[in-house]
Amino acid sequence: MKTAVLFTVSVFFAFGSLLAQHTWQMQETNVAGDLQAVSFINENTGIAVGNAGIVITTENGGTTWATRETGIFNDLNGVDFAADTKIFAVGSGGKVLMTEDLGQSWETVVIPNVEYDLLDVAFDKGSGRGVITGQTNAVIVTSDFGETWTVVQDGYMSTFYAASMPNQNVSVVMGWNSIFQPLLGYTLDWQTWDYQSFYPTWGGVFYEGRASGCKFLSENEGYVVGIYFVPGGGFLAPFGGWANNGWEAQSFPQPLTDIDVTGPFGVVVGSNGYLAESSDNCQGWEMISTGAVNAQLNDVHLVGNTGYIAGETGTILKMISTVSVPENSGNGGFSCYPNPARYFLNLQIKNPANALNIEILDVSGTVMAKHPTTGNVNEVTIPVNDLPSGFYFLRIGGNGIIQTLKFSKD
Repeated sequence: MKTAVLFTVSVFFAFGSLLAQHTWQMQETNVAGDLQAVSFINENTGIAVGNAGIVITTENGGTTWATRETGIFNDLNGVDFAADTKIFAVGSGGKVLMTEDLGQSWETVVIPNVEYDLLDVAFDKGSGRGVITGQTNAVIVTSDFGETWTVVQDGYMSTFYAASMPNQNVSVVMGWNSIFQPLLGYTLDWQTWDYQSFYPTWGGVFYEGRASGCKFLSENEGYVVGIYFVPGGGFLAPFGGWANNGWEAQSFPQPLTDIDVTGPFGVVVGSNGYLAESSDNCQGWEMISTGAVNAQLNDVHLVGNTGYIAGETGTILKMISTVSVPENSGNGGFSCYPNPARYFLNLQIKNPANALNIEILDVSGTVMAKHPTTGNVNEVTIPVNDLPSGFYFLRIGGNGIIQTLKFSKD
């Protein structure tokens, strides 16, 4: 049984002159086995799965976790919501499980001739389209919320570890091939699939490695994380074009296992409790050790204004809050005050433009409010009294300008 330990991990990241702090907190899971994947349908309702058939669920944002019996001992490697109450988990030996009551009962889904390990599952929840990946370069798809599954390909000496579905027509799968190159598969129309090897490049040098996780926001925007074989450590490669076999990568001191991104905010996780955050569309990262957590962190899921990480030895971390956000200044000719704000936020504009589109986004990237300007102004007063307390982004666009500031609402 996992001992209930409460601690915080403070993550600081720079955004211009802005400094923010997130607090990640260990959740009591009451399991000791390794957790491989986590998924939430909203901030409160979620599920984590792991080795030897471990399943735990929560309906109160991780305050308590319930252990669910699956009747199997297969390792469960991936999990996702197909719909509000319909969940699929995939695992070793071709095991696929489905529940519609948050794990209280399970149905085994048999996909003929699939006996190899399955490693990830991802759904576009609006359309019911989903994809499973696994060993032998398996790509298995559904178009009816998992009622039926079709094997697109398998039988190769390679592995797809991760899957992402940004919309109903686009799916991307990531892994490695038999000659140690990261490998991707993709469809842009849900009809035809293409496959290609690619290399993370750094300083003009192409490196061999393995892609372990991915997050795509559209067919032309996404991120891949993984492991360098030489010189070691991890990489993060933003989308570099479907026709390109070299994607310019950022290097990390630890192998990376997963990434999630919502709006301009992103989180990567990896070996030895490694965690890093970005607030500027994955361009700049602040990386820290998670201190008391030395277990490998396997999966991260951002939802609403929070996030969850699953890892070895029953580890679940939850992003609790954002605190200590000082005033913005000098960000591309824009600044805002007071910060934190309670009733109004004032945006100062150093070089007035004819028109600006000003939007307030929460940490998940959801647009909470819009405040367009129609003429040359030096300052805009934005009401924020209706916003819940928390952390927000102010996105300014127009006339070739794209700028993002952070602020907090008391």
